[in-house]
Amino acid sequence: MSSLRSSRVSEKIAGRIKKQISDGILAVGTKLPPEREMARQFKTSRVSVREAYRSLEELGLLKIRRGAEGGAFVEQIDHEPVRRSLSLVLGFARTSHQELTEARMMIEPLIARLAALRAEPEDLRQLEEVLLEEEAEVRRPSAQGRATAGRFHRAVADCARNLPLVVLMTTLAELTAESVSDLDARVRAQHRRKNCRFHRQIFDAISRHDDEAAHTLMVRHVGDIQGRVEVASQQPVASNQ
Repeated sequence: MSSLRSSRVSEKIAGRIKKQISDGILAVGTKLPPEREMARQFKTSRVSVREAYRSLEELGLLKIRRGAEGGAFVEQIDHEPVRRSLSLVLGFARTSHQELTEARMMIEPLIARLAALRAEPEDLRQLEEVLLEEEAEVRRPSAQGRATAGRFHRAVADCARNLPLVVLMTTLAELTAESVSDLDARVRAQHRRKNCRFHRQIFDAISRHDDEAAHTLMVRHVGDIQGRVEVASQQPVASNQ
């Protein structure tokens, strides 16, 4: 019973800290009270406080530092742990190609539309920088597209300024990239070149703030990607013998 009570108290402490972070009361870099002091405030043990701090560190909300200048500090919110968890869930659930295609077709064209409507000059500069790197990469004979794979789609999502959509889009694009990674190197290079041509057209539409064109092009692009991946994945692996 004591361990159960300790768990409930630690959850209460963690919940209080999360609310203070979301309400802006605790800013990034703020050092939380030491375990002993927090234990006095909640009339509990240091163990419960330590559990609360560790759980928040696992969520990426706190950074626990050791040493004389150590302590628990509020971290910059990072959605990467959430994306990794979602990716694992979808991966272990053996998400089908059809499910992945349906999800991408619903989400990514909307993101492209929002990007065209909301992109600021700095967003466009960063998006073009990613595109130029990608175009330079695919021109190299030995390029396999690993350095910039998926970055363009993530940059488009950043332009949309909608965090939930960014997390979802990044996860779905990553699952598709894993499928492509199993393909023959020559086939991957062909995929990258075609993707790059689509990316240039989408960038041009976003930079013109033409949301209809951006939406239409992304529908075509995602449909083309998923169609090519499905066809290629059904082909037998080439033998070197």
